[in-house]
Amino acid sequence: MTFKESLESSFEQMMSYRSAVGYATATYRNSIPPFLRYCAKHYPEAACISRDMLDRWLSFYEYSINGQVTFISLIREYTKYRNFQGYPDFIPDDDYTIKRTPYNPYLFTDDELSGLFFTIDSYTGSTSGKRFMPEMILPVYSRLLYCCGLRPQEPPAIRCEDVNLVTGDVYIRQSKLHKDRHIIMSEDMLDLCRRYDMIAGKREWFFQKWDGRPYERSWYNQVWRRLIAKAEIQWRGTPRPYDLRHAFASRNIIRWINAGKNVMELMPYLSAYMGHSELVSTFYYIHLLPENLRKSKAIDWELLSRVYGKGVPEDED
Repeated sequence: MTFKESLESSFEQMMSYRSAVGYATATYRNSIPPFLRYCAKHYPEAACISRDMLDRWLSFYEYSINGQVTFISLIREYTKYRNFQGYPDFIPDDDYTIKRTPYNPYLFTDDELSGLFFTIDSYTGSTSGKRFMPEMILPVYSRLLYCCGLRPQEPPAIRCEDVNLVTGDVYIRQSKLHKDRHIIMSEDMLDLCRRYDMIAGKREWFFQKWDGRPYERSWYNQVWRRLIAKAEIQWRGTPRPYDLRHAFASRNIIRWINAGKNVMELMPYLSAYMGHSELVSTFYYIHLLPENLRKSKAIDWELLSRVYGKGVPEDED
């Protein structure tokens, strides 16, 4: 068995085990395979993962601080699993432990969002063709993030059987903290998914590549960088796919305020729709609103401050 085959076999066995005991696998499938391909390509004669491989990968791949925290956590579990199988892989020790930093979401303007989706709808890149077909995938994938407030790791894990193209119900399996939830798409989003489904044809995954595997989050992250550059969005911050989810939440709150709705009564519904583990995670979005909107009578600021305070969550939900 080659080193590449050994790494892939261990990974698939680990994923099967996690699925069997009820744990999610989407984050692993998005984060670990690129590293394994790197190791197999640059160290084809190796028998196990070494410290040098990990160090070179971390120098090669441009992680954010929080992205590296997540990767180290995942690769630590993978190498532990390999050790259990008898491979003496290097398990990242405390030298690789770094503190996660709070992230301030990038707030898109109306013009930036309009320009971004125009770029998405007209995009054809180096991956165009049989394998990735970004011109077909990107408009639907991106609008699920923004219009439904999905986490970036959730679209790749959606199977065709999870999407009801009659009712608009989407079943989100085993996402953060291994929680399932159902969301309902808007009529416009549902119509787009129906048209996409007719073009995509019979498949297992809603966003599926030519080889039968789902698209990886890492693929979208790479395309995202080109989209941001092509849309000419000024980097006053660091826009990420996750910020489309933030835009979904904050703009819903703004719409409620403008409509004279009681925001505090509606927040639990938003929290459930987004799959938040605690209501406090949803309250966070009120702090992102412009000052004049935060003073709206639709928000009980005194109650909010007692429940939430002024802290910023260290881990996005």
